[in-house]
Amino acid sequence: MKHIISLMNNFRNITSILFSASLVVLLASCQDDNQPMEINAEEDVELAENSQLSEAYSEEDISFSYLAADISGETGGRVMNEFLPCATITRDAELKTVTIDFGESCIGPYGRERSGKILIAYGGEFNDQLANRVITFDNYVVNNRGVSGMIELRDINRNGDGNLPATRKMTDYTIEFPNGTTYVANGSITREWIEGEGDGDPRTNVIRLTGSREGISSRGRTHTVEITEPIIASFPCRTQGGFLRTAGRKQITISRESAERIRTVYYGDGTCDNEVSMTVNGRSFTLTGE
Repeated sequence: MKHIISLMNNFRNITSILFSASLVVLLASCQDDNQPMEINAEEDVELAENSQLSEAYSEEDISFSYLAADISGETGGRVMNEFLPCATITRDAELKTVTIDFGESCIGPYGRERSGKILIAYGGEFNDQLANRVITFDNYVVNNRGVSGMIELRDINRNGDGNLPATRKMTDYTIEFPNGTTYVANGSITREWIEGEGDGDPRTNVIRLTGSREGISSRGRTHTVEITEPIIASFPCRTQGGFLRTAGRKQITISRESAERIRTVYYGDGTCDNEVSMTVNGRSFTLTGE
């Protein structure tokens, strides 16, 4: 009988231990869902840099689409351009498409190495800056980073200032890094062409950007990007070796249930340089990567 009682006591002790361990795991799981996200400074900087990289790449892709419309001619065929000396531009007049083929390696535009193709489909006449267009990619690589997805330019109309605005919609616009991670952008931004329109030289373009979009960082963080002060994209600065964005401010917000973390990215006062600052909870960081 004593032996049986001893076995029963041991069983109760084991059951109690297992129940306590399960309770600890359950409580820890519940706490994790409501605790502030553990995001370190390295991830903050990486996310912001990847965000601005996707913005820079997409704006450069759009600048090529306008250039292609300007120089592709009225009868189609293959043409070259001094701004894209190692790329071939082909127009299909019947299908209303233009292909920019960078070949296996093309170094030049904005100092980046490109390969593969940019494919542009037009909804209107060629050489018409008001034409809607859809931009996609074929094995397109920029500085050893793969680019895929789609960019749509819609609702193009002149405003009261005589400038040319358009809605730039990115659908799964993806940058794939050499280590296999990706940054994905979705959503619409309004871009207003305030300088350089119609002169056939993308290096003179200055664009004002407003609006918001969403993204998924290389670490799987879903976030929103909201422009809180109009951002100025200056291609003259980019051509000189500076960053494309020279002014404006945006907020990057990661939300998870009741918790959220906000980063403020400040592009400056219009000075052409390589300085971009980010503030997180009072701490400031300098961004690179564009």
